[in-house]
Parts: sequence; structure tokens; C-alpha cells
Amino acid sequence: MAAQGVWWSGYLLFPFVLAKSLAAPDWLVTVSVVMETSGMLLALYWGQLMDKGGRRRWLLRGGVGGRLVLVLALFVHSAAGFIVLLGVVYFFAALFYPAQNGILQANIGPQRRGSVFGRGALVQHLTAAAVSVLLGRLLDADPGRFRLVFPLVGAVGFLYPLILARLPRPDHDQTPDPLGIFTVPRLPLGRPALGRLGRALVTPFREAAATFRADPDFRWYEANFMIYGLAYMMLIPVLPLFFTRELHLSYQEISSARVLIASVGVALFGPLMGRLMDRFHPVRLCTLSFAVVAMYPGALYIGARWMGDMDPAWTAYLAFGFYSLGMAGINVTWNVGSISFAPQGRGGYYQGIHVAMVGIRGLFGPVLGFLLLRWAGYREVFVTAAVVFLLAAFSSGLLGRRLGPRDCSTAPTR
Repeated sequence: MAAQGVWWSGYLLFPFVLAKSLAAPDWLVTVSVVMETSGMLLALYWGQLMDKGGRRRWLLRGGVGGRLVLVLALFVHSAAGFIVLLGVVYFFAALFYPAQNGILQANIGPQRRGSVFGRGALVQHLTAAAVSVLLGRLLDADPGRFRLVFPLVGAVGFLYPLILARLPRPDHDQTPDPLGIFTVPRLPLGRPALGRLGRALVTPFREAAATFRADPDFRWYEANFMIYGLAYMMLIPVLPLFFTRELHLSYQEISSARVLIASVGVALFGPLMGRLMDRFHPVRLCTLSFAVVAMYPGALYIGARWMGDMDPAWTAYLAFGFYSLGMAGINVTWNVGSISFAPQGRGGYYQGIHVAMVGIRGLFGPVLGFLLLRWAGYREVFVTAAVVFLLAAFSSGLLGRRLGPRDCSTAPTR
């Protein structure tokens, strides 16, 4: 999780580097965001692939293709070149979530899974907070230093899948993993069968639909995250533009808001939120967290409307203060909440569905935010996002009432 924290501190700066260091146009920043978020659709395929075995090998391949590949940033001199490199990173980004959850379900019992992940979040986000201060200073001194920073971030971030791939497998986990983790996949030769290829592309979506039909509570849980995620996605392409074009923030101020403040809150409250999830179920924690995170675009709206003579950086700091409080709970429920609905041994597959839903809303959420910005303005984007967050909290509250008092401990603590 320390290695993941270093990776996260750089990952969050990708769109800001596009907008600030490479002077990418607004539409290209939005394209990069859509690439990231829609790439989560691939989690369905990654989850199904690893459900059949080979989790260790795929973690290593994903680490090379999705993290070590950033060494090529040394040769990036244009926004278009950086977009191509990010496309490779985002292609593999969704692989890690189903792998992580399969490992967590196999090794950690449900009574303490949230608290363990919360302590891991503490390590990850404190590391990200510390590294963000350094990255902000380096990029302010020379915006072109991203060519040196990102290869280092990718190399350290690669340690995360490497360590996961080498974790000992518990005796009860019989998922096959043939040929070792460093084996290169053998591709079939000859003409491809288009019918078989088509079935392979469609099958994960059919199986996900069947899972939703069989598990209405999980379906409603995902619908609430879809509502929340629409507001979240709307803000992703708008923030780099608002911070650089309107507030004119430095890299140090951007890193302090987007990574330092956000990460410290998630780190400090992560263990508490993990324990709350273990005790009260992720649906109830979502209700509270969605309501709190609505104050994040609310603060941006106030700053956009009444900045006056106030230091514009404080608008970003206040907004991400609220963001960190809400995200402390959402971080836990987003990453491991789906396991509460999954049958034993299917946690990775359920998380694959959960992450793929990010890809669906990621196809249109950032575009909606960008179009609303162009048609109306920053304030309208922020107030719309706040209202949608509150709708997600209301719907999650209704699901919590439907579930009623519920003990989700289905297996002894290991």
C-alpha cells in the first residue's frame, strides 16, 4: 500500500499535467478522462479471466503494461504523445481491482476485512500525501520534469502488483495458476473465429446481467454507485480546467488540494470507516458518505461565485477537505464493499462487475460535465453534481431500510 500511495500521487496529476505542462485543449483533457473512466469496463474481462486462474501472472503483466510503461514518458514532448501513453496505462488500470478483492476474500474474513483495508488505506494515503508535496515542488520548478517524475512513479507503483502476485496462497484457495507468474501467454495461431470472438466479448456482460437478476440487493447497491459516480465523473474533466484556467493554481497548490488534503483525510478516517463498514454494512456507510461528499462541489460552487479577494487556493483546499471526509468512507465501500454481497470465492468477480460499472458511467459522465460547462458554466456543473450526490445518498438510505438489521458475517474470521 505504500507503493500504491506513491503511484496514486502521480496518477492523480495526469490530467493536470496535460492541461498545465502540455497546454492541451479542453476537449483533449476530457478525452483523457473518458479514456480512464471508460477503461474500467475492461474489469469485467479481467475479473472473468482471473476467475478462471492465472491471477499472479496477470498481475505481473498488468504491472508492466500499466505502470512500468511510464518509463516512456522520457520521450513525450506533446499532448498527443502523452495521451497515447495514458491509453496504455488506462487499458490495464482496471485489472488490479478484481485481483485485489479476490486476494482479500481468500485471505481475510468478513468480520475484519473492512478494518484491514482501512489500515491499508491509512498507509497508502499518508504516503501519497507526503509524496505529493515533493511532486508539487518539482513540477513548479520545471513543468517539464514530469518526464522524469512519472518513470519513477511507475517503477515504484509496479511494486504493488509484484507484491500481490507473490503473496502466499491459503490452503482453501484452489484457483489454478499454471506455469508460473513470469510465463509469456501463448497466442493461438491460424484464422480467428469471429463468432467465437463475438461470444467472448458479449459473455461477461450477459453473466453480469444474470448476476444482477439473481441478486437484487447488489443491483440496487450498484445503482446507487452509478448515481454517485455520475456526479463524480462530471467533475473530473472540469477540475483541471477550473484550477488552471480560473483559479490559476500552481502545481504545489494543486498537489496540496488534490492529493495532500484529500489523502490525509482518507488516511486518518480510513481505519474508522473500515470498522464502521464491518459493523453496519457498506450500504449504510455509503448513505453517510454520499451525503458528506455533496459538500465538495458545494464548496467549489461557493468559491466560483464569491471568490472576491480571497486566495483562490483556499477554494480548492476547502472543497477537498469535504472531499476527504466523504471519500474516507467511499474508498472503503468502493474497494471492498461488493464482497459483502458475493458468495464465497466470488469476491473478485463481483468486484469486476462493480469496477466495470465505472466504465459505463465513465463513457458519458465526463462528457456531460464538459458539455454542461460549455453550455452553462462552472457554477452550474458544481451545483448539479451536489444535487446528484444527495440523490445517491437518499437512494442508499432506502436500500438500507430494505435490508434492515443484518449480520453480514458469513464466515469465521481467519
